[in-house]
Amino acid sequence: MEEPDIQKRVSDLELEVNALKKLLKADAEPRGLMARSQKLARLLIANWVLLSFVSALLIAGYVKYKYDVDYFQSYENIATNRKVSLIYQQMGDRLMAKSEWKAAEEAYGDALKTNPNNPAATRGIAMAQVFQPVAGEKYSAPEVEDAKLKYLEDQFGEDYQIDYLKAIRYEMTGDFETALGLLQKCIEKQPKEFSGCYLQRGTISFNQSKVAEARADFQKAVDVDHESPMAQNNLGACSLLLGDFPAAQRAFKEANRISPTALSAINLGEADWYLRDFTGALNMHQIAAYNIEKPLDPQDRYLAGTWTSGFLPLHAGDLETIKYTMWVETVEQKKTFLHFELAIDYALLERFDEAEKEFAAGSKTQLLPGHRSLVQNRMESV
Repeated sequence: MEEPDIQKRVSDLELEVNALKKLLKADAEPRGLMARSQKLARLLIANWVLLSFVSALLIAGYVKYKYDVDYFQSYENIATNRKVSLIYQQMGDRLMAKSEWKAAEEAYGDALKTNPNNPAATRGIAMAQVFQPVAGEKYSAPEVEDAKLKYLEDQFGEDYQIDYLKAIRYEMTGDFETALGLLQKCIEKQPKEFSGCYLQRGTISFNQSKVAEARADFQKAVDVDHESPMAQNNLGACSLLLGDFPAAQRAFKEANRISPTALSAINLGEADWYLRDFTGALNMHQIAAYNIEKPLDPQDRYLAGTWTSGFLPLHAGDLETIKYTMWVETVEQKKTFLHFELAIDYALLERFDEAEKEFAAGSKTQLLPGHRSLVQNRMESV
């Protein structure tokens, strides 16, 4: 058989095979209901994600319409709880910066009540308890504080608040060099959101009569947390001692606006002395005297705990006189202090009869050693 005939027969066989394949495929394809079912199944499989989403929306709409239940309410609640928990946590951080340990612990506790899955709040509670006495005791034991700090450091490592707490502990022992080193580490880790380390470093500098350095740190604390009455008050005190009386008045006004206390009113009145606003000084001191005469608990916030009353400079650049301070602790001592402040106010206004009455009233109350020297210092300074 010749080669062209062979090729022709092969070609004919291929055509017959293809024809048979088409015939078999046509017989194998489902018809009618089965064909439509298979097409529907393929469509559902290809678009199952979209169909699931649409189904969920339809179900949510039906449940909302039929039973007045919001399908997404639980997700909204979770998001809201997280936001509220963060607010409480940040409040706890601010209170830690002011050494308000109990209040900070309560704020962190509220954060956990709102969102139990807030690890920062859990850690905050442990840190807020470092300097609090154990149950049944009035004061915290130093060895217990050290043990708590060691445990926190082992658990959380290099945390800026641990540096802050350790610095306070070293400051208590008189190791100011180590305390300052730890505060510097804290600042490097958290320079813009935590004012506590600036406040603590400023306090150390102030107690060492480094008023200009202290003022710089208190200014940074105000920059971080403008609504901190402690930072504003300390900034005002440094400005007053350095002779920047307008800055002192501004800072004391802010402190008194944020959190009015007898001490902030007294400080603002003293700044008014140097700006020759004697009527303003009298008004502020009268407000403090009026409020302090009310029945108050010794721990009442308006009384502001223990007052550190420093001697005022006798001339520009006087950094020696301001090294002397006096502690005013009891309610009676604070009333005595205010009587003398009012006496100076009246004397500056040349209302000498009223000044003598206030001096006499102050002299009859609980005088502290050095109290008369403090009054004399104020009169000479103004």
